[in-house]
Amino acid sequence: MNESDALWPAARVDREGRPYTVRPYQDADLAELRAMYLDFEPKRVAQGLPPSDEAGLDRWLASVLPHGTHLVVHVEGRLAGHVMLLPMDGDAAELANFLHQSVRSRGIGTELNRIALEIARRNGFRRVWLSVEPSNRAAVKSYRRAGFQPRPGSLWAREIEMEATTSVS
Repeated sequence: MNESDALWPAARVDREGRPYTVRPYQDADLAELRAMYLDFEPKRVAQGLPPSDEAGLDRWLASVLPHGTHLVVHVEGRLAGHVMLLPMDGDAAELANFLHQSVRSRGIGTELNRIALEIARRNGFRRVWLSVEPSNRAAVKSYRRAGFQPRPGSLWAREIEMEATTSVS
Protein backbone atom coordinates (compact mmCIF):
# COMPACT_ATOMS: atom_id res chain seq x y z
CA MET A 1 0.00 0.00 0.00
CA ASN A 2 1.34 3.40 -1.03
CA GLU A 3 1.60 6.00 1.75
CA SER A 4 -0.69 8.31 -0.21
CA ASP A 5 -3.38 5.61 -0.41
CA ALA A 6 -4.55 6.74 3.03
CA LEU A 7 -5.84 9.92 1.34
CA TRP A 8 -8.49 8.08 -0.73
CA PRO A 9 -11.26 8.53 -1.29
CA ALA A 10 -11.16 12.15 -0.21
CA ALA A 11 -14.71 13.26 0.55
CA ARG A 12 -15.00 17.02 0.76
CA VAL A 13 -17.62 19.75 0.88
CA ASP A 14 -17.34 22.84 -1.33
CA ARG A 15 -18.05 26.46 -0.37
CA GLU A 16 -21.73 25.96 -1.18
CA GLY A 17 -21.93 22.99 1.21
CA ARG A 18 -22.19 20.49 -1.65
CA PRO A 19 -20.22 17.24 -1.44
CA TYR A 20 -17.59 16.08 -3.91
CA THR A 21 -15.06 13.26 -3.96
CA VAL A 22 -11.44 13.17 -5.09
CA ARG A 23 -9.71 9.90 -5.88
CA PRO A 24 -6.96 8.49 -8.10
CA TYR A 25 -7.75 8.09 -11.79
CA GLN A 26 -8.56 4.54 -12.93
CA ASP A 27 -8.55 3.21 -16.49
CA ALA A 28 -12.34 2.74 -16.20
CA ASP A 29 -12.64 6.56 -15.91
CA LEU A 30 -11.37 7.21 -19.43
CA ALA A 31 -14.73 7.51 -21.22
CA GLU A 32 -16.11 9.84 -18.56
CA LEU A 33 -12.89 11.90 -18.49
CA ARG A 34 -12.96 12.21 -22.26
CA ALA A 35 -16.62 13.33 -22.15
CA MET A 36 -15.78 15.98 -19.55
CA TYR A 37 -13.03 17.39 -21.76
CA LEU A 38 -15.24 17.38 -24.86
CA ASP A 39 -17.74 19.54 -22.93
CA PHE A 40 -15.00 21.69 -21.38
CA GLU A 41 -15.23 25.49 -21.79
CA PRO A 42 -13.53 27.63 -22.74
CA LYS A 43 -11.84 25.39 -25.27
CA ARG A 44 -8.05 25.38 -25.28
CA VAL A 45 -8.09 27.37 -22.05
CA ALA A 46 -4.58 26.70 -20.73
CA GLN A 47 -1.73 26.92 -23.22
CA GLY A 48 -3.82 25.08 -25.80
CA LEU A 49 -5.08 22.48 -23.35
CA PRO A 50 -7.26 20.59 -23.35
CA PRO A 51 -7.20 20.04 -27.12
CA SER A 52 -10.50 21.07 -28.66
CA ASP A 53 -10.76 18.31 -31.27
CA GLU A 54 -11.46 14.66 -30.46
CA ALA A 55 -8.37 13.24 -32.15
CA GLY A 56 -6.11 15.76 -30.41
CA LEU A 57 -7.79 15.07 -27.08
CA ASP A 58 -7.30 11.32 -27.48
CA ARG A 59 -3.60 11.78 -28.37
CA TRP A 60 -3.08 14.13 -25.41
CA LEU A 61 -4.76 11.80 -22.91
CA ALA A 62 -2.80 8.82 -24.25
CA SER A 63 0.43 10.76 -23.77
CA VAL A 64 -0.20 12.08 -20.23
CA LEU A 65 -2.23 9.40 -18.43
CA PRO A 66 0.56 6.78 -18.25
CA HIS A 67 2.82 9.21 -16.36
CA GLY A 68 2.73 10.74 -12.91
CA THR A 69 -0.25 10.97 -10.58
CA HIS A 70 -3.75 11.68 -11.85
CA LEU A 71 -6.77 12.49 -9.72
CA VAL A 72 -10.41 12.77 -10.74
CA VAL A 73 -13.15 14.76 -9.07
CA HIS A 74 -16.72 13.54 -8.88
CA VAL A 75 -19.52 16.01 -8.18
CA GLU A 76 -23.12 14.82 -7.98
CA GLY A 77 -22.18 11.45 -9.47
CA ARG A 78 -20.28 12.69 -12.50
CA LEU A 79 -16.63 13.27 -13.31
CA ALA A 80 -16.07 17.04 -13.21
CA GLY A 81 -12.33 17.50 -12.76
CA HIS A 82 -8.87 16.14 -13.51
CA VAL A 83 -5.59 16.96 -11.77
CA MET A 84 -2.18 15.89 -13.05
CA LEU A 85 1.06 15.87 -11.09
CA LEU A 86 3.81 15.01 -13.56
CA PRO A 87 7.44 14.39 -12.50
CA MET A 88 10.02 16.75 -13.97
CA ASP A 89 13.79 16.69 -13.71
CA GLY A 90 15.21 16.23 -10.24
CA ASP A 91 12.94 16.84 -7.28
CA ALA A 92 10.20 18.79 -9.08
CA ALA A 93 6.76 18.00 -10.45
CA GLU A 94 4.43 19.94 -12.76
CA LEU A 95 0.80 20.51 -11.78
CA ALA A 96 -2.15 20.88 -14.15
CA ASN A 97 -5.69 21.28 -12.83
CA PHE A 98 -8.80 21.17 -15.04
CA LEU A 99 -12.29 21.73 -13.63
CA HIS A 100 -15.46 21.57 -15.64
CA GLN A 101 -17.10 24.99 -15.89
CA SER A 102 -20.16 23.77 -13.97
CA VAL A 103 -18.16 23.36 -10.73
CA ARG A 104 -15.79 26.34 -10.80
CA SER A 105 -15.76 29.10 -8.17
CA ARG A 106 -16.72 26.71 -5.38
CA GLY A 107 -13.29 26.20 -3.78
CA ILE A 108 -12.81 22.78 -5.35
CA GLY A 109 -9.78 23.82 -7.42
CA THR A 110 -7.99 25.30 -4.42
CA GLU A 111 -8.55 22.13 -2.41
CA LEU A 112 -7.29 20.03 -5.35
CA ASN A 113 -4.13 22.14 -5.46
CA ARG A 114 -3.60 21.53 -1.74
CA ILE A 115 -4.13 17.78 -2.18
CA ALA A 116 -1.65 17.75 -5.08
CA LEU A 117 0.94 19.52 -2.93
CA GLU A 118 0.45 16.93 -0.18
CA ILE A 119 0.89 14.11 -2.69
CA ALA A 120 4.05 15.78 -4.01
CA ARG A 121 5.41 16.09 -0.48
CA ARG A 122 4.66 12.44 0.30
CA ASN A 123 6.36 11.38 -2.92
CA GLY A 124 9.53 13.32 -2.17
CA PHE A 125 9.11 16.25 -4.54
CA ARG A 126 10.50 19.48 -3.12
CA ARG A 127 8.99 21.81 -5.71
CA VAL A 128 5.75 21.87 -7.70
CA TRP A 129 5.65 24.06 -10.78
CA LEU A 130 2.81 25.27 -12.98
CA SER A 131 2.09 27.75 -15.72
CA VAL A 132 -1.09 29.82 -15.92
CA GLU A 133 -2.27 32.62 -18.19
CA PRO A 134 -2.43 35.97 -16.37
CA SER A 135 -5.98 36.54 -17.66
CA ASN A 136 -7.13 33.47 -15.72
CA ARG A 137 -7.42 35.46 -12.50
CA ALA A 138 -9.55 32.88 -10.69
CA ALA A 139 -6.91 30.20 -11.25
CA VAL A 140 -4.06 32.52 -10.18
CA LYS A 141 -5.99 33.36 -6.99
CA SER A 142 -6.67 29.66 -6.33
CA TYR A 143 -3.01 28.74 -6.80
CA ARG A 144 -1.93 31.53 -4.44
CA ARG A 145 -4.40 30.33 -1.78
CA ALA A 146 -2.94 26.84 -2.03
CA GLY A 147 0.61 28.14 -1.48
CA PHE A 148 1.97 28.87 -4.95
CA GLN A 149 3.94 32.04 -5.63
CA PRO A 150 4.82 33.61 -9.00
CA ARG A 151 8.39 32.97 -10.07
CA PRO A 152 10.46 36.14 -10.42
CA GLY A 153 10.15 37.81 -13.80
CA SER A 154 7.03 35.93 -14.93
CA LEU A 155 4.33 38.37 -13.79
CA TRP A 156 4.40 40.31 -17.05
CA ALA A 157 4.94 37.36 -19.38
CA ARG A 158 2.24 35.71 -21.53
CA GLU A 159 2.16 32.95 -18.94
CA ILE A 160 2.81 33.24 -15.22
CA GLU A 161 5.06 30.55 -13.84
CA MET A 162 4.28 29.68 -10.24
CA GLU A 163 5.80 27.23 -7.83
CA ALA A 164 5.37 25.96 -4.31
CA THR A 165 7.88 24.20 -2.12
CA THR A 166 6.98 21.21 -0.01
CA SER A 167 8.46 20.18 3.30
CA VAL A 168 9.72 16.66 2.79
CA SER A 169 9.86 14.78 6.08
